Amino acid sequence: MAIILASSSPQRKKILEQMGLGFSILPAHIDEHHAGFKKPHAIAKSIAKRKAESISRKHPDDWIIGCDTIVVLRDGSISVKPKGRADAKRTLKMYRDSYCDVYSGLALIHQKSGVVFTDFERTRIHFKDFSEQSLEEYLDTNDWVGRSGAMTIEGKGHWTKKMEGEYWNVVGLPVDLLKKALKTYHLV
Repeated sequence: MAIILASSSPQRKKILEQMGLGFSILPAHIDEHHAGFKKPHAIAKSIAKRKAESISRKHPDDWIIGCDTIVVLRDGSISVKPKGRADAKRTLKMYRDSYCDVYSGLALIHQKSGVVFTDFERTRIHFKDFSEQSLEEYLDTNDWVGRSGAMTIEGKGHWTKKMEGEYWNVVGLPVDLLKKALKTYHLV
């Protein structure tokens, strides 16, 4: 019996390593469509579950961790990973002196025993007003590439004024929620 992370995210890998958890990585390759869900937490949970299920079918004796992170802008729209610099810039400008909500869905599945744990975490980030120069400098780092909401909370260029909720959720994995699930099933 092993723990498998159904993700290729370097941030999630690093967080699990920092937790001291023994695990392997098998990225899930699924269609990340919203599957008819409208609420961000339901979308994130559904995608996380589908990621874990896709790996658990081939590894029924192992514990599979699936996770998905969604950023919701102040206007209620869901921000996907930017398609390019102009797209990232448009999204990032919406953060100026405003906020966004970061939802992470988490799934822990053990197919053989029938365990299917799903839950979500929400973190609200309030942003400072920031200059066009600061925005351009951040875009030049390419830290936004492949990131929901075109942002990172760690590293250069974050303009966080205040955060309500878990920091690690914004990085990419709701650690408190994962610890709760792992303890529930006696995995730690």
